[in-house]
Parts: sequence; structure tokens; C-alpha cells
Amino acid sequence: MAGSARMTNWKLLLFVIPACLPGQTHAGKPVPEFINGDECLFCHRNNIGPGWQKNAHGTTVRPREESATDFTLGGRNHTRQLKKDGYNKFAIFDEVNKAWDSTAFTDRCTGCHNTGIDAKTGSFSSFGIDCYACHGVVDLNHSNDTSLIWLSKKNKADLKAVTSTCAQCHLRESAKSKSTGKPWPNNFVIGDNLWQDYEADFKRADDAGLNAGDRHIYRNVREVMESGSEVTCLLCHSVHGNSSAKHRRVLTSAACLDCHNAEGPKKNVKKYLTTSRTCGY
Repeated sequence: MAGSARMTNWKLLLFVIPACLPGQTHAGKPVPEFINGDECLFCHRNNIGPGWQKNAHGTTVRPREESATDFTLGGRNHTRQLKKDGYNKFAIFDEVNKAWDSTAFTDRCTGCHNTGIDAKTGSFSSFGIDCYACHGVVDLNHSNDTSLIWLSKKNKADLKAVTSTCAQCHLRESAKSKSTGKPWPNNFVIGDNLWQDYEADFKRADDAGLNAGDRHIYRNVREVMESGSEVTCLLCHSVHGNSSAKHRRVLTSAACLDCHNAEGPKKNVKKYLTTSRTCGY
């Protein structure tokens, strides 16, 4: 796209897409037009670009080097094979039956591993997690006022909104959309009220049978949403930096004891197996 045409489209976005309102939901509505990550990296190429291709969020779905149509899903805990299957859809390889499944990825995976999902068709706007998934529809004036963009250093005051950003994908067990029944939100846009269409059983935070990693997430989301806790995911996790430095500095609390021992060095964590019925491993 020519530079002048691109700028014209950006200006149109400022008038066509309204700012997200408290309590607003996009469930059942068309995916709003958004600027993709390639445009974001024009300005953020030096601080975000170099590490994003190695970031766990950035590589959740990635092309396989030896193929133009095949992709890999997942990373540290488990990987699966994907291939293109129609317009902006993937089929996933069923490792048990040794066959390609055309529905499982759309029904269970796409909402958290791709960006801009049409809930009616399951097709996505872009594969993988784009900037829009966490930062929403961007006001282009944020280059002059960073408080205009979600999750910037000047726009983290709404702790429930911050937590909802992470919760949209990381509440993997028992959470589902009320309108679709699928385990991913129906067109959640950052700044919306996630819980108007997405529901989760926060009692899972007390379920000793749930693996410690997922139980920890349920506990933290519940404490923020129901008890007013000021401890959000971003206090411990550096998403862009893919770093655990913040995590290592965190003070001891009840949430820490899901994974860490009450006594002794914090580096000695409890051993547990990360499993998920939703994700199929």
C-alpha cells in the first residue's frame, strides 16, 4: 500500500472506530478494523521487534520453515501441527487418530492463538497473537500521548481491565463464552467488559486437582475481580521482554505458594504437570 493511501486509512480509523466504553461489549458484532503488528513495528522496531519473534506470545502460531502452508502451534509444554484449511482457518493434526481434524482448532484453539476471530465462521484476521489482541484498537495519537493506548506505562490504572486482558486466554479450564459456548471470548476488544459474555468458575482457584499453574491464574483473576487486589499479571510478568526478572522480585503471598514452597529458596519450585482438557494435553 502506498504511503499516502496508508495514512488516509489511518485517519479514517480515528473517526470510524469509537473508543471502548466501560461495560461495552463487541460480542456478536463484526471484528473492528485494526492496525496490525507490522504497522506497529514501524515505530517499535527497536524496542519490541528484535525479541518478538522469540517471545512465547509472538510464536504461539508460527510458519514452518520448510513449508508455505504448514504451521506449528504451541511451544514449551506441547506443540501441534497445523495446516491451512480454507479461508483463514487451520486444521490441526490429531495425534491419537493420526489424521487432520478440520473442526477442533476452530472450536477450541483459534480464539486464543489467533487474532480478530469471526465467532460465526471461526476465521481469523491474522494468525498468531497480534498487538491488537492485548492493546485493542489503537488511537494513532498515542505517539504523542501514550495514555491513549491500553497497557502503556500511563494506562494501567484500571486493574480489572488489565486482568481481563490476560484472562481472556489464560482461564483455560471451565471458562466459556455465553453466546457461543466456545472456550474463548466472542470478539472481546480490550476496554470491553469481558464478563458480559465470558464466564468462568472462580471456584477452580480452590480446586487442588487443578494443576498449580492454572490454579494460580484462577486465584489471581478472582482476587482482582472480586476482592479488589492490586496484584495484576503485569506486576510479575514482562510480556514484551519475555523475562522473569519481575517474577523473581515479587514478595511472598498466598498466590505464590501455588508454585513455590513456603520455606527455603524461591528457586526451588513445586513440581507439577501442566495439563488442560481444553487444549487437549
